Amino acid sequence: MSDKIAAFFKAWGDPDAETRDAVLRDCISGVFYYVDPRTPDPITDADGLVGYAAMYTQYAPGATAAVVSLSETKGHYRATVEFGMPDGAKQHGQYIVDLDDAGRATRMIGFVGLGAPE
Repeated sequence: MSDKIAAFFKAWGDPDAETRDAVLRDCISGVFYYVDPRTPDPITDADGLVGYAAMYTQYAPGATAAVVSLSETKGHYRATVEFGMPDGAKQHGQYIVDLDDAGRATRMIGFVGLGAPE
């Protein structure tokens, strides 16, 4: 069920727009909600998500995104994602993800960092 979560984030670094868009669309359900600290408003459709991911590759060519840890509690997933820049800089974020019966994301809520106490 969690394969689509890994594919979703890996697609963010794909420089080929057609491939990236197809993978993203395959990873989300028809009813979808996405928000992270950089989204001005929640994204609730595939076109909005595809456009948002395209900005990542446009503004950070060569950047990658990969799930580096994934845990599950009663059907809710927590994904730790490493965003890597071409210069070697890395940033981590965590996402809470809910999936439908087909394993496609219905809701993704992203947070900067790992939530470690200061």
